[in-house]
Amino acid sequence: MTLLPLLALVAHAAEPVDPFNEPDEAELYRAEERVVTVASRYAQTIAQAPNIVTVLSDREIRTRGYRTLSDLLRSMPGIYVTVAKESRNLAWFRGVTSPDNNKFLLLIDGVPLYDGVYTHAWIDNYVPLVDVKQVEVIKGPGSAVYGTNAFAGVVNVVTYRADDLQGGFARIEAGSFGRRGAAGVLADRITMGSVPVEIRATARALEIDGDGMDVTPGGKRNVSGSNPSRALMGRFGLTIADLDLSWTVYDYQHTYFVNTQDDPLSVLFQNSDSFYLAYRDQLATARYDLRLGNVAHIRPEISLQIHDDPGQYAYLGDPDTTIDPDTGEATTQWTGALVETEKRTSRFRAGVDASIQPSAAHTTLLGVGSDVLRIQSLEDREFADFSAEPVTPSDFAVRDPNASITNLYGFLQHTWTSSYWLELTGGARVDRHSYFGIFTSPRAGVLLVPSQNLVMKILYGRAFRAPTARELLVDVGVYDSGENSGENKFAAGNPNLQPEVIDTVESEVTATPVDGLTVRGAGFFSAIGQEINVEVGNHPQLGSHYYENGGTTSIFGGEAQTAWDGGSVMIDATYSYTNAVDGSTGRVQYGVPQHMVNSIFTLRPVDGLRLSVLSDFFGTRPRREWAPDTNLADGPPIHLLHAAVATDSLANGRVRADVSIRNLLDVQYTDLVSRNDANATNTDSTTGMMSTKYPRDIAAEGRAVTVGVEVGF
Repeated sequence: MTLLPLLALVAHAAEPVDPFNEPDEAELYRAEERVVTVASRYAQTIAQAPNIVTVLSDREIRTRGYRTLSDLLRSMPGIYVTVAKESRNLAWFRGVTSPDNNKFLLLIDGVPLYDGVYTHAWIDNYVPLVDVKQVEVIKGPGSAVYGTNAFAGVVNVVTYRADDLQGGFARIEAGSFGRRGAAGVLADRITMGSVPVEIRATARALEIDGDGMDVTPGGKRNVSGSNPSRALMGRFGLTIADLDLSWTVYDYQHTYFVNTQDDPLSVLFQNSDSFYLAYRDQLATARYDLRLGNVAHIRPEISLQIHDDPGQYAYLGDPDTTIDPDTGEATTQWTGALVETEKRTSRFRAGVDASIQPSAAHTTLLGVGSDVLRIQSLEDREFADFSAEPVTPSDFAVRDPNASITNLYGFLQHTWTSSYWLELTGGARVDRHSYFGIFTSPRAGVLLVPSQNLVMKILYGRAFRAPTARELLVDVGVYDSGENSGENKFAAGNPNLQPEVIDTVESEVTATPVDGLTVRGAGFFSAIGQEINVEVGNHPQLGSHYYENGGTTSIFGGEAQTAWDGGSVMIDATYSYTNAVDGSTGRVQYGVPQHMVNSIFTLRPVDGLRLSVLSDFFGTRPRREWAPDTNLADGPPIHLLHAAVATDSLANGRVRADVSIRNLLDVQYTDLVSRNDANATNTDSTTGMMSTKYPRDIAAEGRAVTVGVEVGF
């Protein structure tokens, strides 16, 4: 397959049939080039998108045995997926790390989805893949179109429409560690009088008994039933003529433990159901498509997201040893606390996007809008030593009952197709934030087509991550307890924070020397400034620990990929290199492997049957330099194999079945504890001896088998 059919239509690229929806692929993109909307908010082929984009279809998701977005992202070059001790999965794009998973933006059908406190993006069982048509992934900046959090990447989850299914299906699945779930998906079109109506509905329920606590007492691994989670989800959508409405509900609950990896009283281990966090979100959107002939397309849109994060967790404090002066006997007293959480926010977005095409060679995309976050309640209530009454006032709360964060924005992007071999894109977005003021995110791109088998991209972009409600507004108070007198218990919010900033220059070359063979290479350099870190000092208003700008990181790296599709056999192998260096210390970024190799082998012996073997290799994960007091070693390399088989040809195509085996060889590996925990120590008040507070890392999932069956209707 060559790129000639696509390139002959480059002049058409600025004239999508519908700038916001997928054009007719058979008509516009005869080269079978996939169409995405994530790069510029309107439909483009991957080759034309002014970003480095990867797309996975629903068939590829099933064929490769991906259960979650975490599984999917882990197989992509340049993305490392790890886990936090709070049972949350984290995706680090190109060496850009975040303990709250807020340096890439998650979109559901183009609408941002993240919590209102930490702006965390969920990539585990929270967001199901059962009704997903395709997942579009950008590696690189996206703030010029999407604003905050589109820092190092964007993930757009595109769900089924009526044209994709023309009906529906029911699915049941079961698997290791007590995994059991059921789902139903419908996407079809009816006519009410003379008005066409599209109906979409999804319902999913999933329960998992668990594979062991993330921070396990005694380092236990694969302890079924000790880390339960539950995920419920429902989505309903209607498209009536040009009006599109949708409403989605997520309800996810998992256990949560904070302890020093030892639980001598077995309080946590024996009562795992009692300690949990729940994440509940409702997301409602409304869009209207107004077409002004072939010249312009205008889309007003509003959305409301209500986030609720209730729950409770327990933690054990450091042991305090006393020695009886008469007998010399030592007594160890363990202290602890129960914490109840209450975090409720609402986010209202309103905006208008427009695509204008004055001629076939020019397309302009512009938009304006606002985003208002209201903090309805944000507080952790601590019951010290498991007492009946909470400590007052709370040492973790937003105390202003009218707290809110407002952002106004406008963006403009223009694409000029000057000839069949050259296309230029440029634009910028301006955000006006109620706390830090104005920020501008420019972007520029050059698409070169020197021959029919070669496409080159040269790209620049600036992106930002706005400080979260946690970082801006949380008042932690001061506690007065022995040697810690006058110190903050937690990091204080700082209303004077500025956004984190990243500038990225990147390039990509894609060649198809012969039919079926694709060779791709990419390189990038990123400079991060104004990083938000916890500062230790003596601030007159914020106390001893508070959030402050100041960190910098420089990152460079690249990817090399070879893909062969021979019809019955498909092979895809990618090597990626990432070198991220902390500016203040000169150390290589904590926990980020510099070398990663991802490969996929798929065999299609007969129509409707696919067998896949996946290999993920992650090199040494740096830590030793970050842990001078504990002397914890670097994380060793990890090599995982996965296997999957899927068929869609049972009962004349009405029944589909799939089996996946993650971590096929049951490799025992761990995810590193967080950077802040790696150098944490305990000091015995009697002996003065210092010990490592977190001597064990987080036990990762062992071999996991999942079987699923779908019946169409």
